Amino acid sequence: MLALVVPLAYNAVRNHPETPMMRFLLIVTLALAALWGGYWYVGQRAVEKQGAAFLEHLSDNGWQVGYESLETRGFPSRFDTTLTGLDLADPSGEFGWQTPIFQLLSLSYQPNKVIAVWPEDQRLRIGGDSITISSEGMRASATVTVSTNPALQTATVEVGRVGLQSKTGWAASADRALVAMRSASEDGLGYDAYLDTSELVLPLAMRTQFDPKADLPASIEMLKFDAALAFDRPLDSSALTGPTPALIGLDLKEMRLVWGDLVMSVSGALTSEGGQPSGKITVEVTGWDRMVSLGVNAGLIHPADEKTWRSVGASFAQRAETVEVPLTIEKGQIWLGMFPIGYLPSF
Repeated sequence: MLALVVPLAYNAVRNHPETPMMRFLLIVTLALAALWGGYWYVGQRAVEKQGAAFLEHLSDNGWQVGYESLETRGFPSRFDTTLTGLDLADPSGEFGWQTPIFQLLSLSYQPNKVIAVWPEDQRLRIGGDSITISSEGMRASATVTVSTNPALQTATVEVGRVGLQSKTGWAASADRALVAMRSASEDGLGYDAYLDTSELVLPLAMRTQFDPKADLPASIEMLKFDAALAFDRPLDSSALTGPTPALIGLDLKEMRLVWGDLVMSVSGALTSEGGQPSGKITVEVTGWDRMVSLGVNAGLIHPADEKTWRSVGASFAQRAETVEVPLTIEKGQIWLGMFPIGYLPSF
């Protein structure tokens, strides 16, 4: 804005130098420009200092931190911070992230609203595996509270075509993905969460386990997740170096999977005690017979319970292709009425 106002004020004074008002306008404009320039310079130094201090804080808490450079530019209206040669590893050594460049972009008058930009290629280390991520246009936007311990208010990650390639040989991909979260409670413990992917290709070993006869397409047409989450502590900067916030509540508005002629929708509410979920959910499945086979192949349904699941499906479907089944979850165990029929994984 100042880059536009200053030339206009200067031209006005040059064309009408005898007008006291025009001279006053130029003086005021130059003073504002000087003040803004000072603000940007102080802000730029503060942003760089905070970035370096955050990385040092990680290092002090056991993280391995390496980077080549950290610079903030964008005068006069932006704080654009660029990290190059970033290499992070958590204290356990189980997780690491390497990227040649990573950018955090913000408007200078809204520094708590940030856009993150990733390169086309980056690398994750999870356990003993190294995963190369190749993506098209991976970006995120986030808003945090203005605080010395900023907490997440909103976050959205969008990416076009994305592929994962493991050094152990497996690969996965998606044509598009969107992940979003927003704060939904005043205490900072509740969040709305949304996930949407299309043409998701699972690793071959996983697909073979789920579908050994390859009856289903190679890609999952759609996977959506829409829920309200509750955590035991806020998602703030202290969560990076302190205890990880634990999920204690899940209000699942809908989880929807479309994979060939198999369509599954799940809704319900669960709470967690020591990681063991309890609550009630409703499962609606088109192609329920195939769903039972997938559950058995994936280890979610014990082979000894397969006959019970098929009997239940046939009973509820009454010769229809779509079946809707209400289930009760008690400390991880799935109950259909009075009959235990399987287990849910811990939160």
